[in-house]
Amino acid sequence: MAGGVLALGLLGLALLAALGVWGLSWWSGARAQAVPYAEFRSLLEAGQVARVVVRGETATVTLEQPVPVPVLTPGGPVTRDARKLRMRVPDEVLTSDTHLMALFQQQRVDLRIEQPTQWLGILLNFLPVLLLVGWAGTVAALLVGLGWWAARRLKVANP
Repeated sequence: MAGGVLALGLLGLALLAALGVWGLSWWSGARAQAVPYAEFRSLLEAGQVARVVVRGETATVTLEQPVPVPVLTPGGPVTRDARKLRMRVPDEVLTSDTHLMALFQQQRVDLRIEQPTQWLGILLNFLPVLLLVGWAGTVAALLVGLGWWAARRLKVANP
């Protein structure tokens, strides 16, 4: 009985952790459509790009208006109307491609380069500690509850 409750508690904690990681990835920009760099480059040259925010090796691109773009999906490329795009940009592309920077200026694109957020790394580092504390709290609550239940049973059995 106690082993089943403990296993159920651990399963619940694991599901909560997975839901938290999924929520963080969704909140941090995973809603944008993933596109190849070549598609971004052609949109930039066509004057469709309004803003580019680079965090680490990921760039979030906001277009002037929704346009049909080939989107990378697990099932393969699909064409969708999108206004927000996401792509991987290695550091050497931004630092060594002077034509790209000139194109940003020529098209009057709002370019922002930001430090990547550290909160996900901090949370993932504390996650094992939080899970251990939660597990220990669950076990302690279970033991206290069982002790209380046993004490009440003994009082009823021996008045």
